[in-house]
Amino acid sequence: MKSSLSGILVVALAAVPLACNPFAPDQSVVLEVQNLDAPATISPGAQLTVVLTVTTGGCTVFDHIAVLRGPSGVQLAAIGVNTAKGKTNYSCPADIRSDPHSYTLDPPFESPFKVQVNRPTSPPLVATVLVE
Repeated sequence: MKSSLSGILVVALAAVPLACNPFAPDQSVVLEVQNLDAPATISPGAQLTVVLTVTTGGCTVFDHIAVLRGPSGVQLAAIGVNTAKGKTNYSCPADIRSDPHSYTLDPPFESPFKVQVNRPTSPPLVATVLVE
């Protein structure tokens, strides 16, 4: 019994430094999106799947797609993590790449339905989908 409790204590103490540090800088960033692929039309009641071509690499990695939806449209943004943010003397590799990430929206949709992707340094990408 004593040895099992000691083992649990050792594991718990080892896990503490790996836990999320609430005092660490927020490393979240909005990533650049090169392309937005969306169908021109969908049928009523169908799901809508869009594909964002997201630029990552160096010290940035993709985390998720943020979504703000209304009845006649949706705004999307690719959110990532910059591991160098808040650090000094930190070098990043030069491996820039573009990766597709899809997002599926459930109906209902008004027609036309506007899909907008917000980007940090470029104008938004916009696609209009007709529901017919």
